[in-house]
Amino acid sequence: MFRNLCGTNAYRNIVVLTTFWDRVSMEEGLMREEQLKSTFFGDIVTGGARFMRHDRSSQLSALQVIAHILMLAPTNLQIQEEIRIENRILEDTSAGLVLREEVERVLEKHGQELASLGKEIDTMKQSNESLKKELEEEREELQQHLARWESEKAELKRGLDNSLKSREQLVDQYRSVDKVRSATLEILQVKVEEDQKTSEMMVARMNEEATVHRVYNTWNNEDDLIQFTYSDNYPPYMKTIPVDDRKNPLSIFNFASFAETTALLFIQPNLLWSKLRNLAPDQMMLDKSMRSIEAHNFRLHTEARLRAKTDPNARDMYFSKNVGLRRDWYTDTVFGQQQFTGTNPTTITLASSRWRDEFMSVSHAQGRTDVTKLLTESSGNIYVQDYSDYRPTVGLSPEDDIVCQGRYGCSAVALFHLEPEGQLHPLAIVPDYKDSMGESVAILNRRIASDVKGNEYEDWPWRYAKMCVQVSDWLRHEVAIHLVNTHLVEEVIIVAAYRCLGPNHIIFRLLEPHWSTTLSLNKSARETLVPKIIVGMIGLNATQAFAFVKAAYERFDWKGLYVPNDLRSRGFPVESLNEPKYHNYAYARNISQMWNIIRKFVARVLESEYVGGDREVLSDVSIVDFCDEVRARNGGELTSFPEVKTLDELIDCVTMCIHIAAPQHTAVNYLQQYYQTFVPNKPSALHTPLPKSLLDLRSFTEEDVLAALPLKQPRDWLLMAQVPYLLSFEVPEDSTILHYAETTSSSRSTLDIIRTAAGALKADLETFIHTVEQHSDDLDDQETPYLVLDPSKTAISILM
Repeated sequence: MFRNLCGTNAYRNIVVLTTFWDRVSMEEGLMREEQLKSTFFGDIVTGGARFMRHDRSSQLSALQVIAHILMLAPTNLQIQEEIRIENRILEDTSAGLVLREEVERVLEKHGQELASLGKEIDTMKQSNESLKKELEEEREELQQHLARWESEKAELKRGLDNSLKSREQLVDQYRSVDKVRSATLEILQVKVEEDQKTSEMMVARMNEEATVHRVYNTWNNEDDLIQFTYSDNYPPYMKTIPVDDRKNPLSIFNFASFAETTALLFIQPNLLWSKLRNLAPDQMMLDKSMRSIEAHNFRLHTEARLRAKTDPNARDMYFSKNVGLRRDWYTDTVFGQQQFTGTNPTTITLASSRWRDEFMSVSHAQGRTDVTKLLTESSGNIYVQDYSDYRPTVGLSPEDDIVCQGRYGCSAVALFHLEPEGQLHPLAIVPDYKDSMGESVAILNRRIASDVKGNEYEDWPWRYAKMCVQVSDWLRHEVAIHLVNTHLVEEVIIVAAYRCLGPNHIIFRLLEPHWSTTLSLNKSARETLVPKIIVGMIGLNATQAFAFVKAAYERFDWKGLYVPNDLRSRGFPVESLNEPKYHNYAYARNISQMWNIIRKFVARVLESEYVGGDREVLSDVSIVDFCDEVRARNGGELTSFPEVKTLDELIDCVTMCIHIAAPQHTAVNYLQQYYQTFVPNKPSALHTPLPKSLLDLRSFTEEDVLAALPLKQPRDWLLMAQVPYLLSFEVPEDSTILHYAETTSSSRSTLDIIRTAAGALKADLETFIHTVEQHSDDLDDQETPYLVLDPSKTAISILM
């Protein structure tokens, strides 16, 4: 029956697992195993089945069995082929025929017995009446058996029909589980390898000098390997990652968090294990209030802390503090401060006359003379977060909604006043800008200044508008500022450097330590993070999301984003950052000084290398080729990359390469868990349509704000909370920029001019630690320190 049900092709997917090897000698165990192979399991072994052993004293053998099973390619059962391809009915399948033959054999047997008894009755009519009665009873019993067999035959047919329907339902679940199987296969394989190679890994980690500078023995053999490849969805990237740069996702991400995120992608919410499912608010348990969500967040944080006391490995996304634990998380003060020290402190910009005029028209229309006066008298202190270009970027018209599968995006514009004392106060918000103010809904803050009192907690229309700004910023931050402007831009630099600079070129030696994990991490982003996670969290479909990615890359302004240039263009002159008005902009104060420290280090090295100055730089063919490769249409396609002709330009360019990989990526990556795990603070999408008029928006209640959150979509909620946690694990101590300076300055294998400069870099970074602490102490907000750019915490490369 098994052969006819599954088919011989399924034999290769069979594992015969033997255990209790600890109870017999190896010799006896091998003998018994061979007997099983040659006798009882002979057919399936011949067909490809595999014998495996489980040593009950070791987890490794169990993981090997699971890994083997998950690696097996799925195969259709014979009964599936016969029903779905050959269009047989269940009774006509091989398994059905075997079963039918068995039933018919039994029926025939009982029929023969019944006929025989009938003859006996005919010949014994004159016999003893008691014997006749006994035979009649036996005949009746046989007739009952026959009826039961007929009934069971009919029931079998009904059961087989029902099983077909059940199988179709199970197929869908199987497909989901199969996706998880495929996604977790690599996890299990790595787990096995890690158990086998622990000692080797420890030795590798201890060999710090080997990590300071890698020697590429196969450099000349990699010319064909190191190439740009192209996609409609992403900027140019490395076609094949060199072996030395390949990293498995488990060596990058936390194992438990990676597995949980994978599960969220493929498993239906009702099938998630309870520990994970319970991290999302339960709509049935909540009293439909924001307070209950805050209480749920506090409870999860408290429970996570208690669990970690007994099991440090039991940490989850709620172990660390998040902004939702603050009593004032929803206020204008916290919202404004996030523009300066949140996950995206890089796009707040001095408002142009266009935006001041447009919001002036709104204040006139709504009779807010106080706003009109402020916009007129303080024009030099009005700042904007501008997301108004989303629709044209992704090919939507002004009247089109930004929506995908019930998730709504928005194209917000937020206006702020930088007050003389340094508080950034939100004045007005357009939740979803549609080409003009006349076509859009705009709301003005009831509170004209930060010191004006009011019931901020129950100002639901204004709270909803701020949430729309956060949704808009989620997209720009994750896709443009984080993914494109750091990860993908840096990859273009890496590929061009591989192709144009030899391993001993001074620029390569300066940049190579800042590439750890970047290529493998980017590969995971292109293959999994963006198409399977990000696209499923936002209001854009895949085509629109990829258009957003490509547009961000095309707009990247290399020299314009040099820190001094960028800050000045956004209305924050570097020379004025220590004035009281800017004391809350700790990101700007820190990143500008970090830029100077890195530039000083780079200048020390390059001035020693290019003693001939500009002329020697201009004559370095490798640098010319490198710059051309980054810009070329058949290269990196980063058209804003400069033609380096002077030593000063080269120093700036190399500084930018390090800046992108180290402090800039750190600044926009490692605060995600704090600000985004508490979903109401910064959701990735809304789950109800946006209001079409100011009247609609002004009528918003707490219920409307809650409805816009994914309270009824637990998987969406969990992804919004889990992904920031996955991407925000603390930087290992041996992967910080300070550790790089320490090891580089003390390593004998380091080039002398780099080792000397690294010694000065180390001293500068150690001093800068205290500067970062001081800038954090200067903040008005002392509840959330801003220490992300502390050199002892700043990653040396794009690690996450």
